[in-house]
Amino acid sequence: MSQVLVGLHRVGVVGLRQACEKVAAAGVVGRKEIVDRLQAELAADNFIPETQEEAYRTALWREFLRFVGEDFSEFFSEIPVTVRGEPGRDRDRLAGLCALVLADFELRPVVEFADADDEGPNPQLSIGGTTVARGLPSRRSLKATVRHRLSDW
Repeated sequence: MSQVLVGLHRVGVVGLRQACEKVAAAGVVGRKEIVDRLQAELAADNFIPETQEEAYRTALWREFLRFVGEDFSEFFSEIPVTVRGEPGRDRDRLAGLCALVLADFELRPVVEFADADDEGPNPQLSIGGTTVARGLPSRRSLKATVRHRLSDW
């Protein structure tokens, strides 16, 4: 079983590697065709809720690209984040740092900017309604915080 990020949830997928091997060997081309074939291969051993079908298809495409050694960063799962602070260099730096750190977890932030928090220090980063950084943390520090908090989101 392979662990795959579907939306913001880790999901076990039975037979993913074998399905990727079969589809790659069959010479199927085109995203829709490849994902349709993967989904058909995996259907017998995996349940896909209708509400998650599009996120699941994106995850399958990302995993196929990974399997064949292509860049899949365009298909990272999106996660809403809020960056609070006055417009300017520090707020932009925190937003950029957030993008770098989340990419390590195959996530892409959808950034909403908000006014500075009166309690400070600013800028601040919130994910899932929780403030995860105040000020400008190091990349290492922010990554450790995000890793620790991922299961809460």
